[in-house]
Parts: sequence; structure tokens; C-alpha cells
Amino acid sequence: MRQMETKLASDSRVSTIVPMQTDYATDNQLCLSLNAFVPKAISVSIQNRLIGPLQRLDPHQYYYPKESLHITFHSIRIIHNPPTYSEKDIATSQQLLTELVQSERPFPFIWHGVLSLPTSVSVIVLITPEYDRFIRRLRRAFVSSGIPDVKKYFSDEMIFANTTICRYSHKPSPEFLQKVAIFKNIDIGTSVIDNVSLVETNAGAYPSKTHVLGAFRFTGN
Repeated sequence: MRQMETKLASDSRVSTIVPMQTDYATDNQLCLSLNAFVPKAISVSIQNRLIGPLQRLDPHQYYYPKESLHITFHSIRIIHNPPTYSEKDIATSQQLLTELVQSERPFPFIWHGVLSLPTSVSVIVLITPEYDRFIRRLRRAFVSSGIPDVKKYFSDEMIFANTTICRYSHKPSPEFLQKVAIFKNIDIGTSVIDNVSLVETNAGAYPSKTHVLGAFRFTGN
């Protein structure tokens, strides 16, 4: 992930990133995504230890509300206006997720370190080999069902996870980036996620733009 951070700083084309926008709350570009909302204890820690200090330094960037903080398990259709997915895509996604999710056990995650990207700030989320295998199986299933992921990833060899906390509405100041750098190795905490949601949302996962189209629980033994 640090390699991706360095590469993207000099060439934003190496991976799909969300373009900078002036108003994420009213943005009508929508995506279809499989998201896991961050457990309350982790979201409160992120708010108090990261978002709060950054927001005091620059209140005009876009900061995710606590209830919007999430890990994107799978990007089904990237943001666009009008949306690039159909009711059939939603129905197929619901069917696939019903079949795939229930056979998996809940996944533990570690939120550790901050990732500075060209248009956003994220918390690094460390994963397990079991999660890696599940995401690869999920991607193959969607491809086989005619819904390939068109998002460009930095590497196909390794699965990454993160929780975006801030998207830039304007170029950040040197002071802001210095503060982000201070958080580079911050330890936020560990938690287990036992459910995921199929959501329609915008780039900022703003609550009024987010609609849950299905909830799925990991119940495997």
C-alpha cells in the first residue's frame, strides 16, 4: 500500500481514483458497491483521532460522517451519472451475494496507518488470507455472471482494503499534508465485521445518497 501511495503521487493513472469534486454531498453520480460499515468503536476512534484534527485544520474538505465510514469489499459499478447498472445487475448481485456471503465466517480487520492519495485520505485496513481468498472468489463470480469490475487496481497480485475518511474539494495545504503525515503509523484498533451491504451511493457515501439494497451476514462455520 505504501508502494501504491508513492506511485500515485507521481502518476494518478496507475489506479482508479475518484476525481476531486466541490460538493460530494449533492453529487448525483452513483455507484453500486458491496460495503461493510465500520463498527461503532472504530468509527468513533477515527472521528476523534483523525477526522476531528484534520477538520479543525481545514473544515472545507469533505469528511465522511461516522455512519458513512466503510470498507469497500467489491466495486460492482463505479460512479457515473446516469448510473451504469441496471435493475437486472442489482438482482444478479443480490442473488450472488446471498449464495457467497453466508458460507464465510466473519472477518477480523486491523485499522492501522493513514494513506495519503492524490484526492483523498484513507485509513489502511490490514486483512487476512481468508479475506483475500473471499474477495478473489467474489470477483470471479461477478465476472462469470456478466458483471465484471471495470475499476483499475494498483495490483492484481494483492488485495487491499481501506476506509476513506476525507475527499478533497480543493488542493490541501502543506500544513494539512504535514498533519496527515503525522498519522502515517497511527494504530486505530481491531474489530470483526460480520455483515456486508449492497449499496447504491455516491463518491462521498453521503447518507441521503446512500440506499441499502440488501444486507448479508457471514454465518459460515
